[in-house]
Order: sequence, then C-alpha cells, then structure tokens
Amino acid sequence: MFYFSFLEILLYIVLFIALLILKPLFQMLLMKIKYGKKMYLMYFPLLGRIIEFSRGIKKHNDLLYFEKMISQQHPEVEMVVSNTFLGLTHVFLKTEHIKFVLQNQDLYRKTSKVLFGERMLYKGLAFQDGEDWKLARKVLSKSFEFDQLRARIPLIKRLCEEKFDKVQENEPIDIINLSGNIVGEVITQSFFSQSFEDLNGKTFLSEMVDVMVSIISQYREAPIRCMTRTFIFGTRDYPNWTISKVEHQLLARLQNIKDILSHSIKERQQMQNKPADFLTAYINTIQQNPQLTEEHAIQQYIMLIFAGIDTTSNLFGACCYALAIHPEWQLKLREEIQKQYGNYEELNSDNINISSEITNFINECMRMHTPVPYFIEREVKQDHKVGDYFLKKNSEVSVCLFGNHYDSQNFKDPFTFNPDRWNQQNIDPFIFLPFSIGKRNCIGQHMALMEIKCLLIYLLMNFEVSLVNEKQVWTFKFVYTIQDEKFIQLKRIKK
Repeated sequence: MFYFSFLEILLYIVLFIALLILKPLFQMLLMKIKYGKKMYLMYFPLLGRIIEFSRGIKKHNDLLYFEKMISQQHPEVEMVVSNTFLGLTHVFLKTEHIKFVLQNQDLYRKTSKVLFGERMLYKGLAFQDGEDWKLARKVLSKSFEFDQLRARIPLIKRLCEEKFDKVQENEPIDIINLSGNIVGEVITQSFFSQSFEDLNGKTFLSEMVDVMVSIISQYREAPIRCMTRTFIFGTRDYPNWTISKVEHQLLARLQNIKDILSHSIKERQQMQNKPADFLTAYINTIQQNPQLTEEHAIQQYIMLIFAGIDTTSNLFGACCYALAIHPEWQLKLREEIQKQYGNYEELNSDNINISSEITNFINECMRMHTPVPYFIEREVKQDHKVGDYFLKKNSEVSVCLFGNHYDSQNFKDPFTFNPDRWNQQNIDPFIFLPFSIGKRNCIGQHMALMEIKCLLIYLLMNFEVSLVNEKQVWTFKFVYTIQDEKFIQLKRIKK
C-alpha cells in the first residue's frame, strides 16, 4: 500500500492544477505560431470566455461587446480560440468557415455540457443526431407546414388582445414574459390541444422556462462547484451527493412539470378520437418505433417550448427596445400598418407578410440583437480541417454570428440601426442566418416570424413604447437579452 505525506499530496495537487492551466496555454501558443494574426487567442485559466463576457458588461454594458467589435478592431481574425477546464473551443467568424461547419453536420455532434441536459433536453430535436434526428424532424415538420401555421393566426391574435388588455399604462412591464406567455400558449395549444394549470404562482409555461433557465444558470451562479463536478464525473448525470440543495429544489420542480406532461400523454393514449396535433403524431410514432419512449415526447415538447419561447420572446423584446430608442420607426411602422391593415381584425394569413417595412425592421433587430449569436457548441467526431484550420477529434467548435453582422464589409455603418438597408441588401445566406441554414435550420422559424409580426402589429396599433431607463445592459440568460426584465413602459394610443 502506498502512503503519501501531506507535502507530497500538496505537490501532486499543484502539478495537477498546473497541468490544467499550462496544457491549454501551450496548445494555444503553438496554434498562434502556426496561424498568426488570423487566430485570436483568448486565454484565461480554467474559465475561458467568462472573463471576457464579464469585462464587456462592466465596461460597455454589453456581454458580447468583443464579438461585435472584433471585425472592426481585428479584421484579419478568422477564428477565436478560447479555453475552459474541459479543453479548447474554436469559434469561427468568417463566412466560408461557417458555411463549411453548417454544411458538414455529420462531422460534429452537439455538445453535452448543458447542466442536467439528459433530464430535459438531450432527447429533443436540437441535440439529437443521426436516425433519431431524422425521425424526430419528420414527425415535427408536420406541425410546421404552411396550412398548420395559417390556422394559428386567429389564436395568436386573440392571445395578443387578452394579454395586452391587462397591461398597466405607464408602468414598467416585463414585455419578454408577456410575449413569452403568448408564444408558449400558442405552442401548447397547437401541440397538446390544451392548456395547463398554474404552478407555484406562475403560469405553467413561465414555471417551465424559469426552472430551465435557473438550472442552466447554475454554471454562472456556482461556477467552482459545477466545474469541479463536471471535471471529475463528466458532463452527464452526477452522483446525488454532489447535487446542491438549490439544484435538488430545481430538479424537483422540473420533475413536477414532467409528471404533468406524462399524465397528459397517458390520457391521450386512452382517448378514442385523438386530435390531430403534435402529441398524437408523436404517440403514433412511438408505437411504430420501439426505440422511442414517452421521455422522448416530453423532451421534444420541453425543447420546443424552451427554444420557442425564449428566442421568440427575447427577439420581440429586442424589437421593443429598438422601437423605444428609435421613435421615428414607431411612427413609420404605425403609418405602414394603418395603410396595409387598417385594423387588427383585417390581419390574416393572406396579408401578414405583405409589409416589407415590418420585415425589414425585424431583420435589422435580428442583425443587431439576435437572441442566438452563438450556435450550440459542437464536438468534433474526427480529425479534419476547416479551411486551413486543423480540428482535433473531441475538441469543440462553434460559430459566432456577430462577427459578420457587425462587419462593415457586409453592412455599411453596422452600428447604425437602419432597417432601410434591407431594401437593397443582397446578403449571402451564410452571413445573415439568425435561424441557421440547411437541413438543421430552425424548424420553427416561420412560426416565430409570424408570431413576432402579430405581436408587433398589435403593439403599434395600440401603444406608444418608451424605455423606463436609458441605460440597458445586454447579457445572457439562455439567450442574448436585456438584463432588466422591466425595461419598457407602454402608453395607450387614444382612438
């Protein structure tokens, strides 16, 4: 049996930590020698980009200030390499590299670093691969066909009227939560043909999103615990004794949500005349494919709700922010809406896309404040090259959209909010891709844009929008968003 003195143990710990710190630095320096100015080295011991994110908020009120400025300050840079305690991450900025990554999806698998992701997301479409992904995409696609989308407009309009009718005039409101409840209810009614009762004093949907954001945020709230545990036990499930009291409480709330969804699925299975919705389609698919389970159906729904609510509602929040700081566009869009639609009752599936002004406005908001500026990180399956850059198996790769969105070669005066640029703009689809592109593009993009247009048209027909506080901080929760939840106020337009 081996015995170690205290000093020996301490020495081994120091050597182990030094290895964690020095190994990635050595790797990055070798890459810097090889690629020179085309590679931007972002090294911080163990924590990687977290330090740069924090610096952006402190100095510029914007967590992604670096990403927006890099094409201005370092136009020669094509790839940013950063480190965490798990290894190196390669972030591509240039169009040709982004195109390669997105057109060669089989070379990568989605990351498995989401905290407790196996309990809520990994069986969802965004994280599936291979045949599982193909089957899920085929089933879900039926719910996003054009006729299905058209049929949801009356529901969206009714929910807009109901939710905005409760708004307190000239009081700070959580516009992201308000729009999220509308979007979530549309998804739930469309895919489950029912609503769910409130939980913990919140709507079912608000509780679901709050639980998931709180779980994912544990990496930010308790980084040392999360990093240490992940390093020792990997990125999947963890021993129960390593889970904190806060995490136990969050997981209990998550299980309560899943139990309610499970009960709904069992009720549907026993129904004679099942409604033609997502749940029925998935139940039928499960019966025909033994590898699928009830858990797949639950996580597909959670994935759709989480991704659909957070991205769409935060994009609408960005639209409201843009309206508030550019009141001239409130007037311009309101005139356009009056000309094209007259009143809200006339808005329908035939004319919802008729206004190029509204489309341009939304595109400019997505260019400057897209909720998903970084795509989900991917793990490299096999050694290969992206352009001149060698990627080693098991390393990580991602793409950042803001490098292109704020590049003056792509968009003149990129820091100027100018929706009119989209009248003449002929953009390479791999430069502006807020919903990704190709076979793994966002399945709900047309639904999201339809919801945003319904929300915007109703808002501008009935309210003037203003900021509560001129100083706003842009940060991450699950997506890129404004930190202060109640950042705008509304004033009803007298008619």
